[in-house]
Amino acid sequence: MTSRWLATLSAALALAIPLAAAQTPVRIIVGGPPGGNTDIAARLASEKLAQALGAPVVIENRPGAGGVVAAEFVKNAKPDGTVIGLVTASNAANETLATGKSYSLVADLDPVGLYAWLANVLIVTPAIPVKSMNELVSVLKARPKNDYASGGVGSPGHLSGETFKLRTGVAMSHVPYKGAPPAVLSVVTGETALMFATASAALPQIKGGKVQALAVTSQSRLAELPDVPTLAELGMGAIDVLDWVGFVVPKGTPAEVRQKLNQAFTTAYADPQVRQKLQQNTMLAADPPLGPEAFGAFLAKDVAKWQKTIREANIKAE
Repeated sequence: MTSRWLATLSAALALAIPLAAAQTPVRIIVGGPPGGNTDIAARLASEKLAQALGAPVVIENRPGAGGVVAAEFVKNAKPDGTVIGLVTASNAANETLATGKSYSLVADLDPVGLYAWLANVLIVTPAIPVKSMNELVSVLKARPKNDYASGGVGSPGHLSGETFKLRTGVAMSHVPYKGAPPAVLSVVTGETALMFATASAALPQIKGGKVQALAVTSQSRLAELPDVPTLAELGMGAIDVLDWVGFVVPKGTPAEVRQKLNQAFTTAYADPQVRQKLQQNTMLAADPPLGPEAFGAFLAKDVAKWQKTIREANIKAE
């Protein structure tokens, strides 16, 4: 028997043994800081995930370079199912933007599944008193200068803004800030005209009447913003800027291990309490979730979509 075959056999046998019996923790590597949307998405499901796996689950934050630092760590981990990486649309965009990284999201990591959708919301400064997307587009086209904010170059807000420009023909200049809070504040003060903001970051300003919310980028309306339509409802489905939460493992992780992880994640994110808490944090459980094969196909398409947008808009990493 070859050493590779023995390694695969060992991993399969380990799968049949409850991880908790060996006190082997499962580590979920998150590319964002504690308290961010991705961190929350992982922590909300961690307890139910641990129950489904029969093993302790530890959330480990390794922020940096839009998720690249975390993904590189996962790529170099042992392919036994105990190190799992949380990935988002930022990772897909970084396949084109992050030219210096040492891995390929599609070639060097194996998909487990996609289980939640993140939402951005288009907010507009009160200095532009519009009530609809069509009115916004008309007003922006008539203005001599428009700036839009984002939380940084290559961020979901930046990519969404560029997609909006390409699909509507509106001329705008990008103003990157160091994170979402100062970017949202720039829309409140009128320093910038609009922003595709993380819904959780913009919610206090929306509810306080300090900005106008015209649309959400998610597939359905958010429980916290029930009166704000989706882009698709407004006939702007071509502005495809969906953000998501998925999980990957090191290349070579046995298919049986990935299937067990997929089943555990599916169970965790289907829990009614987890789904409710996701909604309260302006996220939505994927319904249905995507398993390993479907998520792999989705990843390839998302990488290609953002590559096209980044090249058309001539976006360069800082």
